Amino acid sequence: MRRTTKNLATFARTFPTRLRGALDVMLQDPVSEATVPAALRAWAHKDPDRTFLLFEGRRLSFGELEAKIARRARTLAAHGAGRPAVRRGDSVALMMGNHPQFLVNAWAISRLGAVVSLINTNLSGRGLAHAVRQTRPRAMIVGREHLPTLVEALAESPEEVEPPLFWEETRPGHGTEELSRAIELPLLDAEPAPEVPPAVALGDDLYAYIFTSGTTGLPKAGKITHARAMTGATGFGRFTLGLGERDVLYVCLPLFHSSGLLIGAGSAALTGASLALSRKLSVSRFWDEIADSGATAFVYIGEICRYLLNAPPHPRERAHRLTRIVGNGMRPDVWKGFVERFRPGIVHEFYGATEGNVNMTNLFGIEGSVGRMPPIPWLNNAFLARFDPTTETHVRDAKGLCVECGKDEVGELLGRIDPARVTMRFEGYLGDASTDAKIVRSVKERGDAYFRSGDLLKRDWLGFYYFVDRIGDTFRWKGENVSTNEVGDACGRHEGVEMANVYGVAVPHADGRAGMVALSLAPGSHFSPERFYEHVMRELPAYAAPLFVRLLPEQNITATFKLKKNELQAQGFDPSATEDMLFVRNDMLRTFEPLDDAAYAQISSGALRL
Repeated sequence: MRRTTKNLATFARTFPTRLRGALDVMLQDPVSEATVPAALRAWAHKDPDRTFLLFEGRRLSFGELEAKIARRARTLAAHGAGRPAVRRGDSVALMMGNHPQFLVNAWAISRLGAVVSLINTNLSGRGLAHAVRQTRPRAMIVGREHLPTLVEALAESPEEVEPPLFWEETRPGHGTEELSRAIELPLLDAEPAPEVPPAVALGDDLYAYIFTSGTTGLPKAGKITHARAMTGATGFGRFTLGLGERDVLYVCLPLFHSSGLLIGAGSAALTGASLALSRKLSVSRFWDEIADSGATAFVYIGEICRYLLNAPPHPRERAHRLTRIVGNGMRPDVWKGFVERFRPGIVHEFYGATEGNVNMTNLFGIEGSVGRMPPIPWLNNAFLARFDPTTETHVRDAKGLCVECGKDEVGELLGRIDPARVTMRFEGYLGDASTDAKIVRSVKERGDAYFRSGDLLKRDWLGFYYFVDRIGDTFRWKGENVSTNEVGDACGRHEGVEMANVYGVAVPHADGRAGMVALSLAPGSHFSPERFYEHVMRELPAYAAPLFVRLLPEQNITATFKLKKNELQAQGFDPSATEDMLFVRNDMLRTFEPLDDAAYAQISSGALRL
């Protein structure tokens, strides 16, 4: 009851700001000069001494940050020996970890009317070289600790001419051998250079390239316009969180990702809130950083919440000022326990993709929901299309149009594309082929165009949506559709399981794909095949319970904590493909038995039926 009262008080206090945010999003002019860097400049002129950034015990005011941005813009715009000046429309690659200088560089590039290409610092080799060169950058800026990886990746697939490479000290003691190949930016800042007025940027102009994670191929560059960045800052900073000048927004997600830059830094810059920035997630330091910064809100990814819930009690896990949090991927098996244990206020789970055009927010913290679309037809561009996971195609009626799902029916979420509305555009990727593959036509009417989310959702009778799975992650076994997320949630509730990665594997002489789960255990935990069998058979239908188990020393995840499963899926249940322990389900003995070469041969030949 106390928690509900507190949440209602938070909502009531922030309602005027949220209402303003809703109106701003609805009435946003796609060609206006409103941009996130311009909003930061406005706050710097209005209140230059107020704290904008908190980082490792340091404070940076709005005025100080704006001065650093202006100084860096002068440096990048100046001609020099062997380095061309950055101009409007150029792309500049930025590869840095979370640090104040990341924002200085990103917003200095934007100040010049150029486009910042945000490089995932976890990339290496061919994937890194591809991401850097895909946008044909005029220059590259890299944190010193990432310099060796970048130089090595570019050397593996050399081009005749590489753009100039600048480096910046964000974590000392790295990359000393490669320093001669790059120019130190702070030294250039000390050189005289003429003042550069901010370039006029319109909503249609590009602000950034944000890359897909690359879990299913090489990373693709999603195009983010200034209008889209403003929609993110307004929609999350004002409408969803209701941030004001007294708020502190904590961000430990990488700034090269949309949640870090667009939702985190963008929301703070627009609303005048302070940004408490961490280099990365640290479970052991998380609640100390939340309490020390005075954070009133934070941005999450679902797996962050799982890590925190699985961690031992922390003395300050409730000694905080949090009143609301925002993010996506909070799974049902985590949600209730997280809220009851940590009391973070309203959980604003949202649905949306960096490059997507259909977005919604759980404004009231309804457990498990990603929100609902506005009850106004011209603001609702969502269409839940009936989908056949066997053929991986949309079900169409006699007229060739998509069939809409009914209540609690699972389907793919599509978003109507309307170039006249900022929130309903699909800017696509750099490269037409990837963009065309994300568009489906003749959904409700002949010739219309919708964005394919690739996500399976369902909708209840009140219109609230619930995430089910990614297309491709749902597989078919024994004639039934199986959701990897549903199975993963069930497996994750078993004692000692830290993380469960579920996927379907092909089995010779069997139709469909059999369920397999790769488990990582909490420190000090022991896997009991009998107890795990009892648990999954109690929690799941027999067709959905995993047939195979693989024990991992640790999970393979992306920088934003998404589970990678392509390599695991390719190795399947073959003992010769891994040194990890494998198990196969034995329903007669009601346990999971060790899977050796002999058992694998029997399954592969069809002698042992599953």
